[in-house]
Amino acid sequence: MSVKKIEADVIVLGGGSAGTFAAIKAKETNPNCRVVVVDKGPIETSGAIGRGMDALNIVSVPGYGTPEDVVEALTKVTEGIIDQECAYVLGRDSLAVIKDLEKYTDRKPGDLFPLDKNGNYKCSYLHPTNKALYLAMDGEDIKRGLAREVRRLGCTVLDRTPACRLLTDDNGKIAGVFAFNMRSGDYYQIEAPAVIITAGCVGKFGMPRDGYLSGIYEFPGNTGDGFAMAYHAGAEMVNMECFQTNLLMKDFNGPACGYVVIPRGGYGVNAYGQKYWSHGYWSGDMFLAVWREFMEGRGPVYLKLDHLPEETLKGLEKILWGTERTVRGQFHKQRNEDYHCWDSVEQGMEEITLCSGHSDSGILVNKDTETTVPGLFAAGDCAAVPQQYLTGAFVFGSIAGRMAAEYAAKAGKIGSTKDPEQTWQEVSAPLRLEKGLPVEQVETKIRTKISHYLTPPKSDPLMNKMLWWVDRIRREDLPQVKVCDYHDLIRATEVTSITDCAEMAARASLFRDESRWGLSHYRLACPERKAEWDRQYVIVKKNMTSGEMECEKREVPAYKWDYPTRLEYEYPKINLNIGKGFVHPDNDFTDPWIVEKFEREGMDIPQRIFPKMSHKREA
Repeated sequence: MSVKKIEADVIVLGGGSAGTFAAIKAKETNPNCRVVVVDKGPIETSGAIGRGMDALNIVSVPGYGTPEDVVEALTKVTEGIIDQECAYVLGRDSLAVIKDLEKYTDRKPGDLFPLDKNGNYKCSYLHPTNKALYLAMDGEDIKRGLAREVRRLGCTVLDRTPACRLLTDDNGKIAGVFAFNMRSGDYYQIEAPAVIITAGCVGKFGMPRDGYLSGIYEFPGNTGDGFAMAYHAGAEMVNMECFQTNLLMKDFNGPACGYVVIPRGGYGVNAYGQKYWSHGYWSGDMFLAVWREFMEGRGPVYLKLDHLPEETLKGLEKILWGTERTVRGQFHKQRNEDYHCWDSVEQGMEEITLCSGHSDSGILVNKDTETTVPGLFAAGDCAAVPQQYLTGAFVFGSIAGRMAAEYAAKAGKIGSTKDPEQTWQEVSAPLRLEKGLPVEQVETKIRTKISHYLTPPKSDPLMNKMLWWVDRIRREDLPQVKVCDYHDLIRATEVTSITDCAEMAARASLFRDESRWGLSHYRLACPERKAEWDRQYVIVKKNMTSGEMECEKREVPAYKWDYPTRLEYEYPKINLNIGKGFVHPDNDFTDPWIVEKFEREGMDIPQRIFPKMSHKREA
């Protein structure tokens, strides 16, 4: 095979939510802009919303919330570790992307998003604020609509062509991308002055507890390639110690869907039928509360829906069994699980991931999606705009497309880059080995180590052991990976990316010597939040001279709004005196959070029926 060279103005890495919006907006900004979209799969089904999506988790629309309300909510849940300008832009531009989604998917107002009696988009309550910022969506086909618009505008789409290197010139500026086709083996040097990384989160990070390498919670193609490529190109990473901890269906590796059921009145209960969390949906603190239930002897925990009206349950089934995961209903049936029973659907603490969309970690960007590398932009789950969810993928994907098109129009001639033949020799080395280790074996090894040594609550000796394993796997295992085809060659590059991300996560976690964000960064050696770490980033970057990974402390951008930097509740403390007189408070519909929620939604407050327990708890 010989290298195929393509000249472009803007390259988009990843064809998911952020990537399709970036490509569309780049072409709308400059119709003459040569845009190339590079994706591991077909852009019609790639990314986190390949199947569809049921909501925009945070928006600001007339009659419900303002951009300042978005800033307030995100400042609280991120405990102050946030660029407020980015949060403001997220709220400010959310209405525009709602209109764009209706336009690109050819849907009328009220079809894609519900409307209230005043004709406004009807929002619900989810976040720690007194404003409704959650917008439901009937989005089964939005991905196909976005892909159709990308192709209609004339973007070049390289499906099934994963990128594996960012190209830079001698001055450290972006010069393009190196990629190869998983079917033909053709490899490409795509030269452009601007690159937008929208490659998603590090979804395949820890090992799912069901034992399968590819679960169904995160998109299996999201393996941290964008994180790793940006890091090696010199981009600064931030909040890599803030993990996304997932409360999933037990043994299913599918979402227990706090962001779906909580706005509709569902919630979690412990083994005694008691509600253990009363503060909306925020993964870190909610999952710390789950861990506390197990540590204090009140596990397992369940998804409680039996108090909801039948029509609400039917609507949830449509979302959870259709738009979200098509196999979920069959799984429930085989296990004899029923949403009408409070203790039927068991939840479990499953694998960890790195994701800005639902936590904080990713590539450091400003409000214009610029990274610290000239010509490199980032958006979506790989860009560190905390808690941006799907809304942020569209908002910042749009901004990245516009900014990259403008940057490319002003950029000069691209400087010299590394010889593509040499790059291909490095990338394709696993194909030329006569014998070696199966890529599945090495992937299982690194991801199992991540689950064993990095999963919160975080232990210092375990995290240091993780670094020992990273070094050993790099020296002994990765050079011995043997693959037989181009499809498995992708997996070889993915394993390398996962290993890089594991080191970033371990080093950042050890550097921030406090606990913050609930279970996302709960260190057993220092379980308290420290004032000296308020409004402080942990920056992870590569020393481009020595090649070593370095961490540093840096203050977040100056605040414009002085909102509280934590939720208004006592931080959960773990009581390890299991069974020694701890009494959980009664929990019924006198809970102010529940009462307020049902009143807001215009729902009748049902009479709480406590389950009959077959066992009694000792005093």
